[in-house]
Amino acid sequence: MKRSRSVRGGSLVEFALIFPLLFLLIVNVVNFGAYIYAWVSVANAARTGAQYLVMSAATIAAPRPATADQVTAIITADGYSLLNKASLAVRICKNNNGTITCSGAAGSNPPADPEPTKYVLASVDVTYTYNPFISLWSYPALGIYATIPSSTIHRRAVMRMMQ
Repeated sequence: MKRSRSVRGGSLVEFALIFPLLFLLIVNVVNFGAYIYAWVSVANAARTGAQYLVMSAATIAAPRPATADQVTAIITADGYSLLNKASLAVRICKNNNGTITCSGAAGSNPPADPEPTKYVLASVDVTYTYNPFISLWSYPALGIYATIPSSTIHRRAVMRMMQ
């Protein structure tokens, strides 16, 4: 069976039309996966820092509460796999009977403690600036992005310390 001249090259034209959409889909799948990974990593880092802050005085080898520098070091070590790890900002706050002491990056105050006389409320805020793994063209003034735009991920972990 012989093909007519008008049918030849049709699949090449179809591929040329579909390829840009397929490329955008693959790039966005990679970037969305990297964003979700960064979001989970920041949440885990905040939780790890808060847990270390709360439990450090309860261990046999370290009878004193952890310092802000120790907690920041734990969080930085926990976020080692993030691409833009230099943008990690950590803020540690303690609410002791209404007296709030904070150290680290600027941010909002921790939530109020409903039982301030029985517990010390410890909060750890971790902020991270996500940059897409594969960046393509974008027009931010028009709100048009080919991939996920750069964004800030902020997670807070709050735990009570017995004093």
